[in-house]
Amino acid sequence: MTAWVFALALAGVLHPRTAAAADLFLADEPEVYAAIDKLAASGYLPGLLLNTRPYTMAAVRAATGEASRSAWLEGIDAELIRWLSLYAAPTESARLTVAGGHADSRFTPWNHEGIPVPAGWSGQAYFFAREEKAPFFSGQLRAASFFGEGGDDGNRLLDASLSAGYPWLTVQAGKISAWYGPGRRGALLFTNNAQPYPGVRIHNPVPIRPTGRLAFLGSFQYDFFAARMEKKPLHSHSILTGTRLALQPRPWIELGLSRVLHYGGDDRDNGISEFFDTYLGDNEPSDRSNTLGGWDVTLTLPFPSQPVQIYMERGAEDSSHWGRIFFPWDDRFANLYGLYLPRILSLDRLDLRAEYADTWSGENKGDNWYGHSAYPHTYRGDILGHPMGGSARNWSVQSRYWFLPTAWGTLSWERVLRDGGPSAGERRTLWSAGLSGWLTEKWRAEASAVIDRVSTKGGLPGPSGTDFSARLQLSYQVTTLTPWILGER
Repeated sequence: MTAWVFALALAGVLHPRTAAAADLFLADEPEVYAAIDKLAASGYLPGLLLNTRPYTMAAVRAATGEASRSAWLEGIDAELIRWLSLYAAPTESARLTVAGGHADSRFTPWNHEGIPVPAGWSGQAYFFAREEKAPFFSGQLRAASFFGEGGDDGNRLLDASLSAGYPWLTVQAGKISAWYGPGRRGALLFTNNAQPYPGVRIHNPVPIRPTGRLAFLGSFQYDFFAARMEKKPLHSHSILTGTRLALQPRPWIELGLSRVLHYGGDDRDNGISEFFDTYLGDNEPSDRSNTLGGWDVTLTLPFPSQPVQIYMERGAEDSSHWGRIFFPWDDRFANLYGLYLPRILSLDRLDLRAEYADTWSGENKGDNWYGHSAYPHTYRGDILGHPMGGSARNWSVQSRYWFLPTAWGTLSWERVLRDGGPSAGERRTLWSAGLSGWLTEKWRAEASAVIDRVSTKGGLPGPSGTDFSARLQLSYQVTTLTPWILGER
């Protein structure tokens, strides 16, 4: 036990600014999520619902097991399926990462769980462990530390939870987080931009395929959680709930309905009756609760000449009225559009993704979409939804090239316009590049660099500035957890 506690005390994390998307959710395994995105958009993972994250290893095993039986797999896709099947097979795994780098200024990368990168030279460490002791019981833990110049350091306990249940109903308790929606640079309602929060989740970890009269639903998945927010000046320790229903009636379409509710607090009613009153739509004054609702649709079209995936998400504030619980038509809306090419014509190792997100539409002009007066959609100061924030627009383009199924290079470009709020007028352009890959069965390395050019920073007139940051990291991973942690041979 002492060795276990000591190992956890050494835990920490690095997520460089380039790696800011859903693929860093929960365990630091971007190669897994990148492979799933590419294979699913090529039509090889039917039945796996892509837009309710984090995925469970059980769902990944089921999807890859079905795909590996397809005789028509070839090229890099066949290699990715074989590698993903082998990676997902172990029921125990642990990874320790150490990293270092330099940044011209302190910043908190998007979708980085609120972990900052200190200015100047800094070091990081990261640890995660995942174990499935029985078919219906599992646990996971992640923790982080960062060390910078001038005493800029800190520790974070990230995901730490236990899960118990069945494929059709599982209860998870501990520190949790969620990603609702098809966006990969961000999503409108929930991302991993903020720290995980203490709560309880009820969900089906493996998509359900109803039979009989409900067979028309195809694959079906639900997710509901309730979490306790932090201590704050107004409505301290309020309650946050998230709900998502997703279904795949046909292999080429996925539909999602999502809803967010903030209510209660130490100075207000946290009871179950208050929850149902506000959740179902009470038409009460807006300071009683904060509700956001949304829907999304993803089309996967695996044409032989050029497979393509197209997706859209629409969200709206103030969905507390009857009829607006999941289908928002309020004028205070936000949009996200995306296009993903898992390969480019005959170049099957090259992919391309483009996204546009907008919280500056309709009546949102002059209003901070996430900045509710009583219950802002934040946790410990970080936005729970799209990291660009309210009253903003974001364009992003990213391309990967797979040298091997376990190694790739990445190039990306991004533009952020802040049109309202305290940073109105700020403009940012980011260029990034990175290399990632497994050196051996247990060792993994990653290098990244970012150029960030900003004008009117923070909404204050002034000259433009450019910041540069670079990071190197090295990871060691094992798939037999207990002997490694306890030092056994």
